[in-house]
Amino acid sequence: MLILLIDDMGYSDLAAFGSPNVSTPHIDALVRSGTKFTQWISAAPICTPSRAALQTGRYPIRTGCIGNVESRRVVPTPPSPGGLDPAHHMSLAAALKQAGYATGMSGKWHLGISGNARHEEQDFRFHPSSHGYDTYLGAPWTNAPMCAMDSDGISRKISTGPSFCFLTANRTVVQQPLRLENFTATITTHALHFLDARAAEVQAAEVAGTTPRPWFFFMSYFHVHTPLFTNRSNRGRSKGGEFGDNVEELDDSVGDIIQALNYHGFDKNTLIFLTSDNGPYQEEGWEKSGRTNIYDEQTGRRLGRLKGGKGQLFEGGVRMPGAVVWPGVVSPATTSDVLVSTLDIFPTVLTAAGITLGDDYPVDGRDMGPVLRGESRASQHDVFLHYCGFGIVAARVSGRFKVFWATPKWYTNDKEDTAVCQQCCNGVNPLSRLTGATATELCGCEGKDLDHHDPPLIFDMTTDKFELTPLTARTWPPDARLGLLDVVRKATAARQAMEASVHPKPDSSGAGTCTAGMPSSARQPCCLGCHSAVGLIFPSCKHHLLGECTCNDIPISSSSSSSHNSSKRHGNVWHRSSDAAIVV
Repeated sequence: MLILLIDDMGYSDLAAFGSPNVSTPHIDALVRSGTKFTQWISAAPICTPSRAALQTGRYPIRTGCIGNVESRRVVPTPPSPGGLDPAHHMSLAAALKQAGYATGMSGKWHLGISGNARHEEQDFRFHPSSHGYDTYLGAPWTNAPMCAMDSDGISRKISTGPSFCFLTANRTVVQQPLRLENFTATITTHALHFLDARAAEVQAAEVAGTTPRPWFFFMSYFHVHTPLFTNRSNRGRSKGGEFGDNVEELDDSVGDIIQALNYHGFDKNTLIFLTSDNGPYQEEGWEKSGRTNIYDEQTGRRLGRLKGGKGQLFEGGVRMPGAVVWPGVVSPATTSDVLVSTLDIFPTVLTAAGITLGDDYPVDGRDMGPVLRGESRASQHDVFLHYCGFGIVAARVSGRFKVFWATPKWYTNDKEDTAVCQQCCNGVNPLSRLTGATATELCGCEGKDLDHHDPPLIFDMTTDKFELTPLTARTWPPDARLGLLDVVRKATAARQAMEASVHPKPDSSGAGTCTAGMPSSARQPCCLGCHSAVGLIFPSCKHHLLGECTCNDIPISSSSSSSHNSSKRHGNVWHRSSDAAIVV
């Protein structure tokens, strides 16, 4: 099983979903080999909660990986004390590992690292290795402004870059600050090594007459989250500018992985999911942001743009490019308009693996199996709930009708120009309005950030995916099986039932249990032989005796040892050497 998760990608940022400005032949071929979903909905419009939902199949309200204010809607720093707690929530890897799977992960985590409350040591309580991943190479926090590259391609342009942006092999920091320029090639090579190892197991099992372990790999990209980055040899290759270069470098990586699957014969029986965690970050500037256009599949004509983006529950924030490939189960070259969700990956994977967790372990996702096999043309979600922070502000009923009890207020600084985002909250900072400085805040989830609607707004997602015209009793579609009041009653009942059963409260900072708490220098991950600068809220790692600690002298090479490695991957990449004992 393989999950390919992209970061902050808009609905139409791939050629397979209509983009005229990028070439993504590998992803396009992958999508054609399975089912393309036009209504793939994320469980949340921002990183940490959407990723917690993918890992657990649970609404983020259950995991506490949420927040009402922007700074607490995600795990805010690497040394923060919160995260997705494996003591209370089963992850995909943990469940599959118990069923005998080999498990691995590359890339972004953003679900916490250490949680030692006494601030004395790193316990890696929330790290991927504590969630069942046998091998992990990546950045356990996220890509963020402080990860911006200097002229050498390293995340030290901003002073806090070395603290926030680093590479770990399992629990060992092996590169600090992060060589961001080569990050995609680095994590791709790790994925290829994982597949090499699984192929070797298959060969050994054939010789021994035994059954090899099944495997699961989670490939979690930084692309196309800002700050944008590509290897210098890939810059300027795309018609879509710097953003397009990011998309095309991503496509190279996917091509390498699919080529490895084919090389090892895994392409005949591997279940693959491809999607993004949430929509594009429009507030950071239109030249850095993805797109949410809808195109006519026959003519390529642009029909319009989905409303909103990252942080919002309009379609631009939660409608993702999505595809599933499953040889022998999913018909190739098919398109489905049925509503499915990233939340559904967890139960779909467990069902496919024959794993049951019992009725006393609540899972909010639904098995996609009936839809994937063509047995059902209806969403498995009777009502799908949309959370903004701790509040349920919208819901989908029967996969068709979208009910809004509240919508975001927009405070944009953008000039009136239809070519750029007008549905942003980048002007929420009053000082930026006076000075003209860039403001990049997302829309908040507190009461003051929302316009409330009573009665709620209702949109028909089959005819109005741009959410332009709320339905009324007079305009209610005659082919609907439910009336307007029925839709409102069903949505309200589901909302009330969820609020009655799961109702944790935010702390004084507006954070959930996963995103709360102050960072501690004792929890700051550093290279071996280094320590944190004690007392700083945003500490930097420094060597005990020799000054600045960087691990950029770790063994690197220009290519993978795999004979099927693509020649398109450029630059230095991390490979097995002195750290071989902790990396597959």
